[in-house]
Formats: sequence, structure tokens, C-alpha cells
Amino acid sequence: MKQWWLSRTPQDKLALIVTAAAVTVLLLYLLIWLPFEKSVDKKADLVESQRATLLWMRESAAEINLLKERAKVNRRSGSNEALLTLVDRTAKKNQLRQFIQRLKPDGARTVQIWVEQAPFDSLIQWLGILVNQYGILLESVSIERQDKPGIINAKLNLQRVTP
Repeated sequence: MKQWWLSRTPQDKLALIVTAAAVTVLLLYLLIWLPFEKSVDKKADLVESQRATLLWMRESAAEINLLKERAKVNRRSGSNEALLTLVDRTAKKNQLRQFIQRLKPDGARTVQIWVEQAPFDSLIQWLGILVNQYGILLESVSIERQDKPGIINAKLNLQRVTP
């Protein structure tokens, strides 16, 4: 190898040295710097994603606390009417009464409801009103999908939390 090197002209030696240096720099860039840079970029993206998630969680926590406070106020100012009457009245108001097949009181504070062929979205909105505005507890909910999209059968047990 030494003999081969000594047999080269000074221009060849310079070209070989420059080429070797360029290949070395290229290999260092491709094998060390580029993976390092990609790793740093991935970590930066991950940090940014986690910051966005943290911000969303903080905003959501504030919104949840606000909703909890509203629910407490709504429960304290809930209706004094009988649970059965409240359920019937709000179902009529939300155009769900025709889907209720059976209302069965189970004591003064609990009612069982059988709903058939009702629109899922309307039922969920109505239950949200009962929970948020009147302080009604959903003791149990059993929902069965029907053949028609968005239509369900349900059995609900509702309980009044406040007197």
C-alpha cells in the first residue's frame, strides 16, 4: 500500500486526499449528523404535540369545572314536580313522548322507562336535559340498535337525586 502511494504523482495524491476527506465528511453527515437531526426534529414535534395536548386538557378541565358548577346550581334549583310528571312533560316538550311505550314508577325517586323506535340523538339530548337541568341521575341505560340507522330501543332507570 505504501509503495502504491509513493508511486502516485502529487496531483493524484492531492485528488485522493480531497476525495477521502469529502467521502469522510459525507459519511459523517449521513451516518451521524442526519440521524441526530431527524431525532431532534421528532422530539421537537413530540414536545409540540404534547404541549398542544396539555393546553387542550387544561382548557377542558376548566370547562368541566364550569359545567360541574352549573350542574350544582341546576340541581339546587331543580323542579319540585314529581319525577314521573317531569319525565312525561320533558319528553313531550322534546317530541319523544310517542316513543315511550311504558313509564313505571319505582318509588318516589325512581322511574323505569321503555323507549321503542326512537331517534338516538333526540333521546341523548333529552337525557342531557334531564341530567343537567333537573339533576336526574341515569341509574342504568340499556340501548339496542335497530335496523334503521339512528333508531334505537332503550330501557332507562332514572333517579331523582335532589328532594
